[in-house]
Amino acid sequence: TSLLAVVAPNLLCKPATVMFNKVTIKGAKQAVQMFGPAQRAVAMAVADSVEDGTIPADEADNVFVSVGVFIHWLAEDDAKIQEYNYKATREAIQRAVAGSPTAAEVVAQKGSAAHPFAAN
Repeated sequence: TSLLAVVAPNLLCKPATVMFNKVTIKGAKQAVQMFGPAQRAVAMAVADSVEDGTIPADEADNVFVSVGVFIHWLAEDDAKIQEYNYKATREAIQRAVAGSPTAAEVVAQKGSAAHPFAAN
């Protein structure tokens, strides 16, 4: 499921931001979590990134943001959903704008970096 990030109904954040879920939404509760706290978090993170200059305001209409949202299927706390998705989106935007990590950093660390869910 994809949706646009909005600060409030009929107030699309700029740059235009498309959100997609990383796990299948199964039921109204999860849909409300995606269309409520997660959507608000992502939209506010993007808007705050424009406000603080991370994304230059004069470039906001020429940039597209895509955000994959993970909400654990047992999540109950809407405030945490909003907080965690806000923080993740802000950090991702800051890192993307800064060009971090660089290709050289990835190559240098690929053999030693640990993935928490890797098969080995």
